[in-house]
Amino acid sequence: MSAVNASKRSLLKPFGIGLAGTLVVLVLMASAWMLWVFVLQPPPTGFAPTTGEASGISDQQTPALQFTIDARSRQDWVYFSFEKGIAVPTSQDAPDWDLGFRRNDLLTNGGETNPLGIGGAVDLGDVPLAEAVAPSNDFLLDATHEERGLENPALHKWYKYNWTTHIVTSKNHTYALRTPAGDVVLLTFVSYYCEDGSSGCVTFQYRRTVV
Repeated sequence: MSAVNASKRSLLKPFGIGLAGTLVVLVLMASAWMLWVFVLQPPPTGFAPTTGEASGISDQQTPALQFTIDARSRQDWVYFSFEKGIAVPTSQDAPDWDLGFRRNDLLTNGGETNPLGIGGAVDLGDVPLAEAVAPSNDFLLDATHEERGLENPALHKWYKYNWTTHIVTSKNHTYALRTPAGDVVLLTFVSYYCEDGSSGCVTFQYRRTVV
């Protein structure tokens, strides 16, 4: 019996060493991942909310404007007017706003958001803002999703969410937005973060056109 037990111990010993080595490697990998995610990973680029009007972008070949809107509230919508280039204090059923923000949610001034408006949006895909061409139709209207509530289907997924780092980044698509006045604005999203690293400050670049 002692010989059998000794044989079993001799077989189990390499297995135990191998298992311990594997566990050590897994612990080191997990520790390295946590160190990167929570300590070493550089924070996403953020911007302070714009005070006043949108400002021009000097490094763009095609004239464009940039604005950072403070959409950190989880309850209240904030609204932007492309005609005025500012965030406007208004209500959802008013005609004087073009794009509504609440965190990463977006609304246009039309559809079920405001039946009196003609706002809508089109996702033009991975096209640079300077090269985008305004469409004359195919604008999607706001509608109520059974789980997410009011949204514009073209703008719902303007961002990517990393489940590992929990960071939101723009898909860098260009979108065409039809305003209540019938103008078409081309825009792309730059960042979802504020200057202090908190989330909810949406920075976007845009240029106005008419079809």
